[in-house]
Amino acid sequence: MTILGNFGHMAKTAYLRTHIPAARFKRAEKILSRFGLNPGEAVNVFFAKIEAEEDFPFELRSKETKGLLADSGFLAHLKRMQAGEVRYTDAKNVPA
Repeated sequence: MTILGNFGHMAKTAYLRTHIPAARFKRAEKILSRFGLNPGEAVNVFFAKIEAEEDFPFELRSKETKGLLADSGFLAHLKRMQAGEVRYTDAKNVPA
């Protein structure tokens, strides 16, 4: 994921670039169109909800998430990220 913007001077907008599996993108794009949204608008809504709730806007309950939260290696990596010890500038650098 790449985030670009002049954050030291509080830019009015930021540019977010991320890698999403193409099939997931197409399926989500079709669903979003039912609400009159494009993917960029949906991301903006998502971030607005995070900001408004000061929390993740929904509960994560998938098997994948539960598996990650039970993985001691993932939790250790997450702690390093939260401590600022790990930084990514591009999604290609994120461990699989």
